[in-house]
Amino acid sequence: MVQKVKEADNLAINSQEIEYRITYRLLEDIFQKISKVNYARFSLLPLMVIVVMWSQVDHVLLIGWGLLILVSMYIRYKVAVSYINQGAPFSEAKKWGNRFTLASIFSSLLWSLAVFLFYVQGSVEHQVFLLTLCVMLGMSSIISGIYWFPSFYVFAVPVMGSIALRLIFEASLAYIALSIFVLWFLVIVTSMAKGLHKSMRSEMQLRHESEELAEALHIKTEEAQQATQAKSKFLAAASHDLRQPMHALSLFIDALKGSESEIERANIFPSVELSLDALRKLFDALLDISRLDAKVVKPEMSHFNLSDILKVLVEEFTPAANEKKLKLKIHADVLVVVSDRLLLERILRNLISNAIRYTESGGVLLSARIRGDKVLLQVWDTGIGIPQESKDEVFIEFQQLHNANRDRTQGLGLGLAIVRRLCKLLDHPLTLRSQQGKGSVFSVSIPKGDANLMMSANTDTIIHSWDLSGRFILVIDDEHDILDAMQTLLSRWGCDVVAAESLEDAIEVLNKNKVVPDLILSDLRLRNEMTGIEAINSLKKQFGASIGGILITGETSPEQIKLAKESGYEVLQKPVKPMLLRAVIHHYFSDPAN
Repeated sequence: MVQKVKEADNLAINSQEIEYRITYRLLEDIFQKISKVNYARFSLLPLMVIVVMWSQVDHVLLIGWGLLILVSMYIRYKVAVSYINQGAPFSEAKKWGNRFTLASIFSSLLWSLAVFLFYVQGSVEHQVFLLTLCVMLGMSSIISGIYWFPSFYVFAVPVMGSIALRLIFEASLAYIALSIFVLWFLVIVTSMAKGLHKSMRSEMQLRHESEELAEALHIKTEEAQQATQAKSKFLAAASHDLRQPMHALSLFIDALKGSESEIERANIFPSVELSLDALRKLFDALLDISRLDAKVVKPEMSHFNLSDILKVLVEEFTPAANEKKLKLKIHADVLVVVSDRLLLERILRNLISNAIRYTESGGVLLSARIRGDKVLLQVWDTGIGIPQESKDEVFIEFQQLHNANRDRTQGLGLGLAIVRRLCKLLDHPLTLRSQQGKGSVFSVSIPKGDANLMMSANTDTIIHSWDLSGRFILVIDDEHDILDAMQTLLSRWGCDVVAAESLEDAIEVLNKNKVVPDLILSDLRLRNEMTGIEAINSLKKQFGASIGGILITGETSPEQIKLAKESGYEVLQKPVKPMLLRAVIHHYFSDPAN
């Protein structure tokens, strides 16, 4: 109910804003027309009346009336010019319209007064001149009424009404009939003016909507172009960083092939492991970003002691800080917060790592202070700082301001991009203050927690066997090399392994050997547009619903990751560390539910 009320309020505000804009533009159009007309032209009309009536009306009265008419015209002209020059905001347009209306009232009263003051008895030509002139003025007010209807109403009705009334005073049937005709004509003209005004407002609204659509299209086009450029830069940077360790690996492997010395091979293997580790880190970071963009990461909020995390992280990063002779300190009381413990720890780990990497002297400080119903968590450093104009760039993927040469020892340029996504996911506002040459401070605002709601740590130890001997595992992958490697690795762990390149091959080999697997390891994308999810579900339906399944994929697109997560199966990302694969398999077999 509250949400519907808010939506109604927003709709009302938007409608009001549209009305403001339409009124503003209508007034702008009529005032533009008035301001462009030379004021000297306005003076011709009252001067003509004075000349024609000079022999029939008192001169003082004529001149006084003429001066007042000129003043009223000048007021209208001045309102128009001031509106154009001052550039009034949309919300104040109606106020200016009301000022124009008041000026129109003043002018209409003077012309209505002229009908009675200058109506010369016995002089038909002067009567015709005066009445014809006033009727023409009433008709001409339609022009302003199209844009601002009140101005027509307050001018035409008094002037035309005064003509009808003056004709009635003649007490002649012809004049009374003419009076009725004038009133009838006024009704027709008023209806016409009202219709034209509505049409003009409708046209203005259509113009406004068209401009809004054009603007929205322009913004979307720019966003699409920026997204395309960002994606191109992202892919180029990712490609570069992937090629580096891959190139190193190819060189080391070639060196291993030509090496006949055990000592030389032993010296090469650590370098191979470093290159593989670099690849894993990059793939893990890319996967984190893809999972966050796919919105498959679901926070598990809980109440916990923030200082416990800070102490663990200080212990973890102290060796890295000591290596650079930096001080790593905590300044925080025992504070309970509400967040996802693991995700918050990931945010802090990236911020601390980044701070140490770009600090050459001084130190890094972790602080936490209460700010109302929030806890302000900050990571301070005395590093090189960030230029004011580059503060947004540091949160973009692969953007490293001080690593133009893409030195992988200085990180991948994905840490802060992940931090920003995680903070947005957790709804923890993230801010950055920095000064070049003096350092930076990253601040994260976290809701305060309740110590009474903290969950006690589970100290129960789950004991299970790490022996996989006798476990029958089916591996499905359309890459022959991966099948061979998986079969070799699982066999070394004592598993009975069957490898298949497709669902059909798997069914054939299982039927041939008359066996049922305990667990299926399948690639997410298989041949003939089949997914590993479909393959596992099909095998479970045919050979038994109790068969377990694990998906292994090299996909990084948010859509595919989301599809895999929603399948209910455990998902591992290529390249998989052998120990992680073994731990996941053990976890499956040690779960009493399986």
